[in-house]
Amino acid sequence: MNKARAFNPFLRAKADNLLQLIAEVQTQLEGYEAFHQTRKRVRRAADQVTFERTVEAILCDLCAVVLEPTDHDSVHLPLSNKTLRTKSRYKGTALGKTLPDILKIMAAPEMDFVGVERGHSTFKNVGEELKLAFAGGQQTIVQPGSKLLSRIERFGITRDDIGPAPEEEVIILRAPKHHPNSVAEFEEYEDDEATLALRDQMIAINAWLEGADICCSHPDVNPAHRRLRRIFNNADFAQGGRLFGGFWQKMSSDERLEHILIEDDCCVELDYGQMSLMILYGLTGHTPPEGDLYDLSGEGIPVTYRKGIKKVIQAVINSPELPRRLPKGSRKHIPSRYSIKDLLHAVERKHPAIFPKMTSGIGMHLFRKEADILVDVLTVLKAKGVVALPIHDAVIVMDEHQEVARKVMIEVFKEHMGLTPQVTLG
Repeated sequence: MNKARAFNPFLRAKADNLLQLIAEVQTQLEGYEAFHQTRKRVRRAADQVTFERTVEAILCDLCAVVLEPTDHDSVHLPLSNKTLRTKSRYKGTALGKTLPDILKIMAAPEMDFVGVERGHSTFKNVGEELKLAFAGGQQTIVQPGSKLLSRIERFGITRDDIGPAPEEEVIILRAPKHHPNSVAEFEEYEDDEATLALRDQMIAINAWLEGADICCSHPDVNPAHRRLRRIFNNADFAQGGRLFGGFWQKMSSDERLEHILIEDDCCVELDYGQMSLMILYGLTGHTPPEGDLYDLSGEGIPVTYRKGIKKVIQAVINSPELPRRLPKGSRKHIPSRYSIKDLLHAVERKHPAIFPKMTSGIGMHLFRKEADILVDVLTVLKAKGVVALPIHDAVIVMDEHQEVARKVMIEVFKEHMGLTPQVTLG
C-alpha cells in the first residue's frame, strides 16, 4: 500500500547539483517530445516557463519524499480539469492544465523518472431520481522512478538542496467551517492596499528566516521548513491571521530548546503572559488587576486549579456562546464540586470590566491582534539583526539575544495596547 502525502507544488532547487539534475531531466523530456512528435510547435515563452517550473516542482517534491525522514514513498495529486483549469492564488504553477501531459512523458518506459497510479472516483445513485453523487475515490499517486532515484544518488542530492518557491501565497483566507470538525476551504480574494502590505511583511520576514543560520538536530524535523504564512479565518481579514508553517511550531517546548540552534547558540523561548486577557483589557481601555489574571482564589476557587481555570477562560473567549460544560481536558484539573457556572461567575467577578467582551465570541479577533503584535515584534527584531522564530504568543531567540527580544516584545505590546505585559521564559 502506498504511503502518499499531498503534492507540494511550492518547492524549488536552491543548489547547483539539483539544478543540474533538473536540467538533464528537462532535456531528456524535450528530446522525447521531439522524437515522438508529441508537440506540433515550439512552446511560447510563457508556456516554456510553465513547463520548466512544473518539471522542477515534480522533481523537487519527489526528491523530498526520498530524502526526508518520513514513511512517505509517494505523493498524491489531483488531475481533474476542474482543479487544474481553475485559477487560484493558492494552486501554484505546477498544478496547471499541462501537468497530466508532463507526468505522462516522465512516466513513459523510456523515461521512467516517475511512476504513476491513476486516480479514480466512485459514484452512487441517490434520491428518487437516481442522480449520481460522489461516493469517494483516490487521487493520482506519483512516486520516484528508477532513473530519478539513480540521479538523486549520482548528483548527491540532499534535502538541504530543496527550498520553498517564491510563488507560494503567504496570505491565506479561509472560508467559514461547515461544522466544527470540518476543514475550512481556502477563500479567493482581491488584493487591496491592506493585503499587499500584509504580504510584503511576510515576504520580508521569510527572506530573513530563509537566509538565517538555523539548525535543528531532531531526526524527524527538516529545518528548511521555515516559510511562514498568515492564515485568516471566516472569510474575514479581521479574524485570525496567526503564523503557521515553521518546523519549530510542531515541536514541544523541550524539543525546541534541546535541538534548535540559532547561529550555533542555544535558544530560549520568551512568552507573553496572559496575552488574551491583556489584549482584552487594552481594547476596553481598562487597567488589569495586579497579579495573576488566572488566579481566582479571591473568588473562592483555589489557585492550585489554575491550569483548568485557564482552559475555561480560553474556551469562553474562543466560543461563540457561553459554554454549558467544562471544556475538554479541564475537568482533571478542577474538582467536580466546581461547576461551569461556578467558574463563570468567579471569572465575571474577577474581570467585570472585560467579561462582556470575553463572552462576545471575540476569539478570532483577538488572534488577529495577537498576530499583528508578533509580526511587528519579528519586524523590529529583524531590523536589529535578531533571528526570532514565532509561536503564536511567543518567540524563540538565541540566548545571547534574550534581553533585546524581551525589551522589543514589551515595547511593541505597549504600542499596540497601551499596557505593559509580562514576558517570561517559557
